[in-house]
Amino acid sequence: MSPQTNDLHAAMQWHLPWHKARVRFIAAFVLSLIKVTTVNLTRVANGLNGHADKRSNYRRIQRFFALFEMDYDLIAQLLFSLLPAKKNWIVTLDRTNWKFGQLNINILVVGLIYQGIAIPLYWTLLDKRGNSNTQERIALMQELLKILDPSRIQAVVCDREFIGCQWFKWLDEQGLTYHLRIKENALLQGDKKEKAVRTLFGDLTLQQARILRKRRHIYGHAVYLAAVRLEDEYLIVASNRDPGQALKRYQKRWGIECLFSALKKRGFDFEQTHLVHLDRLKKLVALLALAFTWAHIVGEWITQHKPLKIKKHGYKEQSIFRAGLDHLQYILLNIQEHLEAFWDCVGLLIHPYEIRTD
Repeated sequence: MSPQTNDLHAAMQWHLPWHKARVRFIAAFVLSLIKVTTVNLTRVANGLNGHADKRSNYRRIQRFFALFEMDYDLIAQLLFSLLPAKKNWIVTLDRTNWKFGQLNINILVVGLIYQGIAIPLYWTLLDKRGNSNTQERIALMQELLKILDPSRIQAVVCDREFIGCQWFKWLDEQGLTYHLRIKENALLQGDKKEKAVRTLFGDLTLQQARILRKRRHIYGHAVYLAAVRLEDEYLIVASNRDPGQALKRYQKRWGIECLFSALKKRGFDFEQTHLVHLDRLKKLVALLALAFTWAHIVGEWITQHKPLKIKKHGYKEQSIFRAGLDHLQYILLNIQEHLEAFWDCVGLLIHPYEIRTD
């Protein structure tokens, strides 16, 4: 293994009290993943260990995914430790899914919104097509609440898939504020004649928003409603409290879409994986989460010193994550000239707030 693998292994060993060989392999895999920016295991094997035959590297990867029992709580705690110790987190859940041959890859993720993107902490592979159910969502949230006290959560924000009487009730029972987008044809309950919720906002003009002061009954719960009219539809958000913040907070949900984009085409080409066993795919997501989060905090650090340029269309030239990934990749591909820069990046995993400001 390279000296850089040993350096990253030493940083990870602080958080992952596993057998040294296992943590060293994870470090080598993450470094190779950053160098090749693809989950294609043949290419990852080529960058894994230059002192070993590439076929040997590939077999080692296969053994890891087949045999290693990963403690996902430790992975989540490592990722969480890299974030500021603050309250008022926005939590979001969503799925990403695609087909590989006849296999439906369907991943439910819960993460924290940070710097405009979701940092993934827990995930589950759904052995089916289509939406998650209430039990699957609750189980994933219960995992998150093992490391994040509900008092530190400002709100849970989710898209239209994440609705239903039991789900609303569970969030209420945990004392969690929620802002959940609902379907515009959802039926209002309690009146003599049920009607679609969009009828409450039918007079809105394009981009006009409205917050209703009184609660309305929907999905068996009395909730506040806020809405904005879009070009072809209404964006309607149901909340159990803080309705005045509903639309603003809900907008932050887009951070999980940015995460999925970073794991796929804009980062690691996740959809090119040929893994078909769900437990192995779950391990791959863990390694992607480590590489992604490290790249993001490196991007945050370097853009403090050299802010990203704003292009003519008003958007930044690239994301914080991509800036960090490009920086790490350049260092690793030219390591002899940039050893000190690499050590700085590794240092962010050990003492993130001595180098990086909040």
